[in-house]
Amino acid sequence: MSLQERLNESKVLNANDENRLASLVKDKIKSGKYSFNTDFESKSEFKDKLFVLINNELENLYPSLKFFISDELVEKILSDIFGLGILEKYLQDREVTDIFVQDKEMIIIKNGSKIYLGEVFDNIEEVYLIIDRIKAHSNKIIDQRIPFLSTDLYEGSRCSIVIPPVSDKVYISIRIFNCLDFSLEDLFKIEMFDEKIYSKIIELIVGKKNIIISGAMGSGKTTLLNTMAKLIPRNEFINIIQDTPEIRLKEHPYVRLLATRSRSRETDNEINQDKLLFETLRMKADRIIVGEVRNSMSAYQLLQALNTGHNGSFSTIHADSSLDALLRLEILALEYKPNLSSKVIKKIISRSIDAVIFLESETDANSNILKRKIKEMALLEKELSEGGEFKLEYL
Repeated sequence: MSLQERLNESKVLNANDENRLASLVKDKIKSGKYSFNTDFESKSEFKDKLFVLINNELENLYPSLKFFISDELVEKILSDIFGLGILEKYLQDREVTDIFVQDKEMIIIKNGSKIYLGEVFDNIEEVYLIIDRIKAHSNKIIDQRIPFLSTDLYEGSRCSIVIPPVSDKVYISIRIFNCLDFSLEDLFKIEMFDEKIYSKIIELIVGKKNIIISGAMGSGKTTLLNTMAKLIPRNEFINIIQDTPEIRLKEHPYVRLLATRSRSRETDNEINQDKLLFETLRMKADRIIVGEVRNSMSAYQLLQALNTGHNGSFSTIHADSSLDALLRLEILALEYKPNLSSKVIKKIISRSIDAVIFLESETDANSNILKRKIKEMALLEKELSEGGEFKLEYL
């Protein structure tokens, strides 16, 4: 029998008792009466110890009674002290994709719908406490001189923070990536694409074709890319270049994860996609995955990488159609190499990219996402048209 099973009894704490108990334990830990490491990264190590402390406080309050201490109560106190407070609940919810904090207010997006939760913080100091914990984990700076922070949270979600004086309120935006663990069959079942597209995606991946996934923000590009990447044979070397750890291939043994790094302090050196793409060409890689083409350098370097034998590679780009994705890739590459003509860049693109997928979100009148689906899949021919334009075959 475990320690918790020996101590637990049938009496159940009511909400007022739980709140009182949580305050007592938190106050004693913060005042130093209990010896606890306050690094929230290590919070899982302290669950058993916290249970004992809670039980001790209960014995002091009610010497002759024994109470059932729920896992939920332990997790709540643990999150309040070492984690991100109320945010933890939504970070672990697979149906939640986004969290937005505006001073003391919070909005979440769950199953594509916006839900206003109202004022969930008692005061603005609680919000700044969460910011301090995010800042400590990221080893970056955010203050009045540098009022912006872009980082990933301890569990991989992307976080962006803006604080006054450049904004009227404190804004925290979190994009959660715990919803990416789908199979291609899962996406087929929720009607992201039909059977024809389903079969074609598998054919393209097995055939080691280079694929660009396009769409607007929140259309499901990263989810589809992550799902497609799972179909890559496990004996292949895969180099993944991304800004934040969105793409996860837990079952693949030969994955190299390379992440960009912004310059947040004078002593930091910026590491951008251009540098990582250059370095990845020195490593043996069967396929290269670029999380997103964001700028001119990464666009041109991606095309160079795809022209050096890395067949079967993937990337995503913001665009409003399959053709627009190719045109945006062309414009970005031209910005980086203005001495090349548009026709030369078009030839490089047509010989580098085999297929383009365009994703679109269906929304209701309140801009809630009802469904994400593949609206277009187009195969790109290797030769340009007589007029020097891309030749696309839409499926």
